[in-house]
Order: sequence, then structure tokens, then C-alpha cells
Amino acid sequence: MKEVLLGIGGLGVRLVGEGSVDVAMSIPGMTVFACQDIPVSFEIRLDAEMQMPRCHLLHQFDIVDGRMQCRFGVDAEGVYYYEFGKEGFLRYDARCPEIVEINNMCSISVMRFALWTAYSIAGLRFGAVPVHSSVVVCEGKAVMCLGESGTGKSTHTRLWLNNIPDAHLLNDDSPIVRFDGEKVCVYGSPWSGKTDCYLQENYPIAGFLRLEQRKENTIRRLGIVEGFTALQPSCPPCMAKEERCMDLLVDFISNVIERVPVYRMGCLPNAEAALLSHKTIIG
Repeated sequence: MKEVLLGIGGLGVRLVGEGSVDVAMSIPGMTVFACQDIPVSFEIRLDAEMQMPRCHLLHQFDIVDGRMQCRFGVDAEGVYYYEFGKEGFLRYDARCPEIVEINNMCSISVMRFALWTAYSIAGLRFGAVPVHSSVVVCEGKAVMCLGESGTGKSTHTRLWLNNIPDAHLLNDDSPIVRFDGEKVCVYGSPWSGKTDCYLQENYPIAGFLRLEQRKENTIRRLGIVEGFTALQPSCPPCMAKEERCMDLLVDFISNVIERVPVYRMGCLPNAEAALLSHKTIIG
């Protein structure tokens, strides 16, 4: 059996299997997170034999630009199953939370999403959650731009890179936010969308910025309730479909927004927008 240890979001993730380990490590950016000196938090066992059994369907959605339908369900014993377009399968038993199983698959794109899903569900109990965002770093602090696809997250971080000295991109799609019981940090990850930005770095978060396209640049800090509703949609959607996951997610978000300010910004795609958000959040 082959084994590879990854350090993602401050957690040790051990991949175990045969041929699928090579497939997993061929995913762009994955080798950046290979390490040897981190305790194992959970194990992802590849090449498992499984099919999705009869279970209660919780969520159904599309991936790979709408070409593949996925299903998320739970059986009578509380075991979670994911089906990735009849090609890939994942199983997670909360009674054995240190193990996630994924079947043998040859598609790199499906394997990439399966590993993201495995991390999402197993990392939640450690306070580690992939958050759909584009993250820019300045003066040793991170600003996380949130929003629906097409709202200009990547555009806004690019404006920081072009107009704020020493700013750099940490991740452009799915960084890991972790609350370790004391502090909240954001980590680079192997999942950065269409942007090749795979950095084994982490920073304290100066603020979350929920973006909306507007005809003028405005920004305001949100209260606790608004902050929660601004952050929750950027967390993995399957977590809101199951009670145990949602309970853990509510605790996670509550701990995060108690420690990190959340802003809502109406913005234009111009330099003034970047300068305004930088002045407000970083100072």
C-alpha cells in the first residue's frame, strides 16, 4: 500500500491506497502540501470497493461545469455517502471520524472534487472548513473576498495586487479557514479553482468582505446576524443539508465571526474599490 502525508489547513491528512494515490498526487498543486512532520488528523483510504446504497437523499447538485450530477445521502445507520456522477463514491461513518473512504477512480477532475469533499466533512470536527473565496494577503494579514460566482471576487483581489504595495494572492477559490480554539487563520490549499495559486502559507484574517456589484463603492461592517448570513453561503453547501454537520458548522461560524469582522461592500471594478477596502480593513 502506498501512503502520502499532506499538511492542509494545519491538519495532517494521510492518503492510503494503490494506483489512486498516484492519481491524487498528480492533481495540480497537491505535491506542494506533501509533508512528513505533522500528526495525522484523519486518513483518506483510496481504492475502496463501494456503491451508493439505498439511503435518504439529502442533496443533489452538479459539478464539472454542469456535466456531472452528484448526490449526498445518509443511510439508516448514519453513514454518509456521496456519489459523483456514477463514477466516484465516498463513504464517511461519523462513528469512525478519522477515516474517509473513496473508491478507485481514474478521472483527475472527479478525484480532485472527491478529496475536497473528504476534507470538508472530516475537517469540520477540527474547526477546518474550505470557504469559497478569493484571498489576498497584505502586511501579514489576509482579507477574504466572498460572493456568488461572477460577483467579482477574483477581480477585487486582482485590483489589490495591482494597487496595494506588497499584496499577494493566497488562494483564488477554496482556502481553508480554521479556528483552533484560540485564533482564526486562513490557509492555502490544493483547491484554487482555475488559478494556479498553491501556497503552503497561513495568516490571521483581518476581515471577510462580502462583495456585491454596485454603481458606487460603499463598505460597512456587519453585525453578528448579518455576518453569519454573509459567511454561511460560502461554506460547503452539503453541510447545511444534514443536522450533525450543520450543528458543527454553526459553532464554527459563530466562533469565527466573534473574532473576525465581516463587511459588505458594493463595488465597482476599479482601483478606488481596492483602496477603500484596504483602508477600511487593514487601516
